[in-house]
Amino acid sequence: MSKQKIEKQKMATITEVYNRIIWDTNLNRNMFIAGFHERISDTIREKPLAQWDDNSDIPWHRVRYIRCNETIVWDRENRIDLISTNNLPEIAWKSEVAGSNRSDLAALVANNQAEFQPRDIYTYDRDGWKVFTGAVKSVALDNTLTIVSYNILSNLHDADKIHTDKRLPVILSELAKTNADVIALQEVTPESLVFILATDLVKDYFISEAPNGNNVKPYGNLIMSRWAFDLVEYQFSGHKRVLVGNWNINDRAVHLANVHLTSDRGDNALQKRTQQLATVIGYLQKQAGDRFIVGDFNTRGNQQDEIINYGNFIDVWQKLYPDRDGYTFDPTANSLAMLMSLEGKPARLDRILWCPDLESNYQPLAMDLFGCKSFVRDEVQLYPSDHFCVCGVFKISPATTAPSSHDRIDLTAIAPVYESILAIIPPEDLFPPIQTIRQQYDAGFFNIVPHITLLYGFVPDRYFEEVVDLIAPILAKIEPFTVTLADFEIFTHHKSSTAYLRPIVKPEGALHELQAALYRLFPQCYEQSTKTSVGYNPHLSVGQFADRSEAMAKLPQWHPIKFTVDAVSLLSRTRNKPCVVKHIVGVGKLLPKVVENSELIESITTIEPVLTDAQQSQRDTVLAVVKQACTECLGFAASLHLLGSARLGVATPTSDLDVVCLIPDYLTGESFLTRVADCLQGLCDRSQVVLDAKYPVLRLEIEGISLDLLYTQVAVSDGWETRNIRDLRSQIKDTKSIIGCWEADLIIDLVKQQLRLERFQMLLKAVRSWAKIRGLYGNSWGFLGGFSWSLLCAYTCINYRDADKSLVALLNNFFQILSQHNWRQPIALTEHGKQHQVKLPQDLLPIISSIEPCKNTARNITRSTAKILRDEFARAAEISTNILAGKDTWRSLYESIDLTIGTNAVLSIEISDADEQCRQKCSDLLESTIIGLTIQLEQLDIFVRPNPQINSSESKSILMLFLQLPSGCETQIIAKLVKDFISQLNGVNNTTKLDLSIDRPQL
Repeated sequence: MSKQKIEKQKMATITEVYNRIIWDTNLNRNMFIAGFHERISDTIREKPLAQWDDNSDIPWHRVRYIRCNETIVWDRENRIDLISTNNLPEIAWKSEVAGSNRSDLAALVANNQAEFQPRDIYTYDRDGWKVFTGAVKSVALDNTLTIVSYNILSNLHDADKIHTDKRLPVILSELAKTNADVIALQEVTPESLVFILATDLVKDYFISEAPNGNNVKPYGNLIMSRWAFDLVEYQFSGHKRVLVGNWNINDRAVHLANVHLTSDRGDNALQKRTQQLATVIGYLQKQAGDRFIVGDFNTRGNQQDEIINYGNFIDVWQKLYPDRDGYTFDPTANSLAMLMSLEGKPARLDRILWCPDLESNYQPLAMDLFGCKSFVRDEVQLYPSDHFCVCGVFKISPATTAPSSHDRIDLTAIAPVYESILAIIPPEDLFPPIQTIRQQYDAGFFNIVPHITLLYGFVPDRYFEEVVDLIAPILAKIEPFTVTLADFEIFTHHKSSTAYLRPIVKPEGALHELQAALYRLFPQCYEQSTKTSVGYNPHLSVGQFADRSEAMAKLPQWHPIKFTVDAVSLLSRTRNKPCVVKHIVGVGKLLPKVVENSELIESITTIEPVLTDAQQSQRDTVLAVVKQACTECLGFAASLHLLGSARLGVATPTSDLDVVCLIPDYLTGESFLTRVADCLQGLCDRSQVVLDAKYPVLRLEIEGISLDLLYTQVAVSDGWETRNIRDLRSQIKDTKSIIGCWEADLIIDLVKQQLRLERFQMLLKAVRSWAKIRGLYGNSWGFLGGFSWSLLCAYTCINYRDADKSLVALLNNFFQILSQHNWRQPIALTEHGKQHQVKLPQDLLPIISSIEPCKNTARNITRSTAKILRDEFARAAEISTNILAGKDTWRSLYESIDLTIGTNAVLSIEISDADEQCRQKCSDLLESTIIGLTIQLEQLDIFVRPNPQINSSESKSILMLFLQLPSGCETQIIAKLVKDFISQLNGVNNTTKLDLSIDRPQL
């Protein structure tokens, strides 16, 4: 592996390198591998960068290097950085071969179409090996299909060192151990073929090569099969061929391609391998039935993933064992591999790929490696080959019925992902007893509602509409059934145990029949059907424990609950967000699709647009940059926690990011924020450490996104960096920065016991949009801030019992409850909050926080704004009632406020300054203190209607208060009061000019 020397320079951070590789559209990210320090084994391990989760438990500081194919392009210790200088190898850049999108890949496959030529196969009888002239018949197979691939190492190089004559008997012995049905060999020579054909084991197989070995000169591929098969081949070059065997098993077609792709010893190896795969995939795509590609791919990591994924092929080892390396060529463990290796690095060169057919009745059951141990012959220690043998076992299930729709065929060919799930969800009124247990013991409590899994992984959610169309008519023919969650049972794993509620089904077998019907429609989603020896094992998980005894000791007494299964749910998640129910499909009936009121949704999204994937990715990138900076300053993986709308999942494109970082108590907050600011120098559009604020903060702007970084100090103890923030309360000295996280999490916890989280999020977005368009949003203006609106929404949800959980119903419920509320009583979610003693005038609208010390989050409410809010709640309640009665529309509810109604004067304060920063600083100061002026005006019996925004032009900003002046009130008195207020402002720049005006329109 080459390590190019470059002059010392300021290196890009590993986060910058990661983001450049992942997001630069000119780079082929699949070519990059990260080498990281694995703490348990104290070794360096590798992982494809495209599969790296930047929120994983592997912190960035443990990444030692990044390589592209065989070139180190970033090395922490040796200070190599070819990324920043663009001094990357040619293979790093996308080319026409790399196929950056499906259209490119389709063109690549189309341009590499080839005509495969038929070949004879051979069989053995008492007269020896001869051409098979019989008919290829359908094979009846009951249990499993076993496929083996083995590169047996030709003797073209270093023949005196590899001792082929000593190895071949051991190779055949290893093959015998696999009891394989189909064997694909690579690097077979005419000499090794003679030995192979002479063994009793092989005489029971049909083979692809004549005894003279004309097609394996100097070496080539060989297929061995227990059953006769049709054989075709394509010759890439003088000695490079692909063989494709075609069988009929259980009256269904099966195709297997045996490949030995070009190695890195050749020129343009990656390009040649991609073209070779395109040719094979192009041929197999035209064939009906299950398709396999096996052999020596000479491919490291995920170099060929794009073309493989395009062909809808599944890498079976990666599917079954995603956390195991599965190296088949390992110079560190195999002396022959070391002899043959170019660079001495292990790799999974040999693979079994599978593309399931629509009617597939195969499921990958297991894979294993053979030929992994050395042996001694004539005092020479050897391995059977430089490669290990790959053996895949596929379970055969009963045949499925083929849907007729072409769209369905495409759908079932789609590889499953682990962000989607098809499940049964109990009725929400049964959630509380289940969620009480899950909240305490289940690590997945925040990720998904209580459920019984039917299929997981499942097809990506972008295909859910097609899924609904496919399964709805099938499920409509299945009778609803009852499930009783009867008692606790335990799954015992290697190092832990999972407790679950055992479902008893009436009629017996109905749940299994439902799952089987879905599995037949999606045969590629086989995991739930093959996890155990008994097949599908339905359960509702409630917690994880060290062992069975701990589980049974800690679990409470359970009272069985019963419900009817009349629907299944399609759920999906994105990034680190919880699973969301996207569709519900009826069992025993065709349910109408749940479609929210389009007029209402349009009104909401116009005011509060949804974050696009690109915008979310940009925010994630900014967060990753800040997290890496914090990590580098702390010396260990930083623990960052979102606050506000982002934590509740309702952020919009204009929302700022607020995050709090846990720091050890031996480090001062000022020192930490300053260090981070220095670390981010050059990456920020704006950076300011503000220490005199209520919460000391580092204010940043990166790529147009504003981010406030706060901190909270934690008393250091063993493992504190990795503990949940809920478990650190006793160790946090000052909770004012972190308490927002706890409050938001508590809201989610309480709401999820009664309602799906996404329903609450939709309601919160609807309410926030209404508050903004009606001029009611903003704590500093005397109205309610985002946290108060969240509490109000949660308050109206946690006791909601109506069966209709639509947004229309939830929003109407919100306004009805608040319009009728007695505001002498606090609105609170917890018992602690409900104990708050309402005191006037500071508690005009008591909306109380949940965590001690509980406080009124609406203490800025004034007499005027309290009346405005109560009137607006009443107006909205009346309109929503009329809407449900068909007498009004949602556009009326979301009509912009006319601030002149009910007022007779306008107080304007104009801020002038050519320096935009100075003007903005003065605007911020006015906004933070304007509540004081409002209160002073109210003391003159003036009704104040604030406009909760400051309107800005090129060099001016204007703050406006709409007033209802009592008769006899002189504007001179108001002017003097405002001038006195302005004169007392501290921190206004000398260049900033403030002018006031009071306009009294003639009525």
